[in-house]
Amino acid sequence: MKQLAVLTLLLFTLCGWGQMTPTYDDIWIPMRDGELLQADVFIPDGVTSGEVVLIQTPYNKNFYSFSLPMGVGTDLDDQPFIWVIVDWRGFYGSSGADLSDFARGEDGYDVCQWISEQDWHGDRIGTWGPSALGSVQYHTAREEHPNHTCAVPMVNTGAQSYETYFYGGVLEEARLFQLDALGYGLSPLVLANPYDNLLWQIAEEGSYFPSEIHIPTLQIGGWYDHTINAMMDFYKDSRNVADPAVTDEQWLLVGPWVHGGTGAAYVGSAIQGELLYPDAEFKSDTMAWDFLNYYLLDADNGWEDTDYITYYELGGNDIWHTSNEDDIHAVETNLLYLDNGGKLSGSNGVGSSAFVSDPSNPSPTIGGATLSEDLEQGPYDQSSLDSRTDIATFSTAVLTGQVAITGRVNIRLYIECDQPDADIAIRLVDVYPDGRNMLITDGIKRMRFRNNEYTVDDEVFMVPGEVYAVDIDLPFTNYTWLAGHEIKIYVSGNHASRFNVNLQDGGEMYVEGTGNVANITVHHTTAYPSAITLPGDNPILSIAEEGINFEVYPNPTMSELVVQGPQFSTYAIYNVLGKQCVQTSNLSNQRIDVSALSQGMYILQLTTEEGLTVQQKFTKI
Repeated sequence: MKQLAVLTLLLFTLCGWGQMTPTYDDIWIPMRDGELLQADVFIPDGVTSGEVVLIQTPYNKNFYSFSLPMGVGTDLDDQPFIWVIVDWRGFYGSSGADLSDFARGEDGYDVCQWISEQDWHGDRIGTWGPSALGSVQYHTAREEHPNHTCAVPMVNTGAQSYETYFYGGVLEEARLFQLDALGYGLSPLVLANPYDNLLWQIAEEGSYFPSEIHIPTLQIGGWYDHTINAMMDFYKDSRNVADPAVTDEQWLLVGPWVHGGTGAAYVGSAIQGELLYPDAEFKSDTMAWDFLNYYLLDADNGWEDTDYITYYELGGNDIWHTSNEDDIHAVETNLLYLDNGGKLSGSNGVGSSAFVSDPSNPSPTIGGATLSEDLEQGPYDQSSLDSRTDIATFSTAVLTGQVAITGRVNIRLYIECDQPDADIAIRLVDVYPDGRNMLITDGIKRMRFRNNEYTVDDEVFMVPGEVYAVDIDLPFTNYTWLAGHEIKIYVSGNHASRFNVNLQDGGEMYVEGTGNVANITVHHTTAYPSAITLPGDNPILSIAEEGINFEVYPNPTMSELVVQGPQFSTYAIYNVLGKQCVQTSNLSNQRIDVSALSQGMYILQLTTEEGLTVQQKFTKI
């Protein structure tokens, strides 16, 4: 099928083109239930007893005849390992094996047992592979075969849970259909369980087991990969609850990489979406080689002194960092408040912003942590969204210094809607000086699940005229905006075709229908302080939070306000309901004429040249 051809093409372009004949081709490996799995074995010339790198794949072992991974290509004899490539039960050469009662981990154990009985095998087995080839390594490790020495799982944890498929309560539709195209056939089961229920709880308990790791691992992830959240959690847990004998032998590498599987980008490539990361190219290969050489060959290469976490800083600096902690999430935070005029600033906003969400014309997915042949993958310019009427945008002034974040970004919005249900989608971007709006990460939340629980009993619909708080959490990331750039978010009611389009009628989910058009309002006032929480300590964003020393007098006033303090560039005036009464104007002489205003209480908003805003209430008499 076309989708699988794209995926497998990617696998053997990891290292180059060519073709070689396996030493043992299409051999059969017996399983404990009497079934047989098909495998190829590649043995370097002159090796009579060697250590093995095992790959278990659902994507056709035959493609490895074109190129072995980790830079080996077809140069089998120029590296030390024996490679064993096995088709999963139910896939390709192993498609005839019985699927009625088996476990992937048990199959992995039985493959290890077969390898250990071969006269060409030494005594150690390492495993390697991305995505599904990564998850099966955890299941195999759980079975504790004595020869399974170490593992290099990439862009996966093996965990299956409700949120694996329903991000923020919204089905990640494009990825699910891609998995169907690859032969997994999960759609009927997933779509039959759109709420968190016993099935999902059983699935999670049976697939998330960091406490059962008994071997060293090098876990490899990517900031543009859809599994990064789960990987950061799993790694932290593995450092704390894995077998005590190996808790200090768990490593993590996170690069500027996508999941792979579609398009030109993959784990370890320099090209990611529309950006280039030459300093990250092949980093996953070089670290995997050091890890495997150390554990399989006793190489004296200093691996034991490697810092536990190696991670890439996205943004303009493009550098690698290391840490020996189990978690690199920033402790400090900065708040940026949404404000009128599409602003993000360090003080509470005023007023509200509205947009329309039409299920028949949803805002399109442009890159990101996707997995679909029909979608781009990785960082892409979002500028084409700016011309749409179904999106609200908010951005800072041009930054005068760097802003760095590490962790999960949270956006709390106060939403009013004229329909019982809607989705709130967020795209976080870096506005470059040349006008590009490059995607960093994104997320979504279904309003019926705004209380952050996803069971049937937790489903609560909206009432027109009411305002509801909702939190949209974005995946773990590490990013630095440079001076001269801007921080910006896009807020919309949909994000298609990556995510399912909400019909917004409050009816059954994931059914055909035209749906209702929703008018969505984001409130951003003192009473409804919509804001984005950035994980980091950035004084440039904290000035307004700590307070700018200024004074406005006389207050009350009959005709004029005098502003005393730093040089403010513009001002605007709002009533207490957030309606703008005086349009944004230049503040030239620190004096403001308010004689035309009616008696009452108002809010004066002042903005510095750096884009920082402050507010002061005053009374007109």
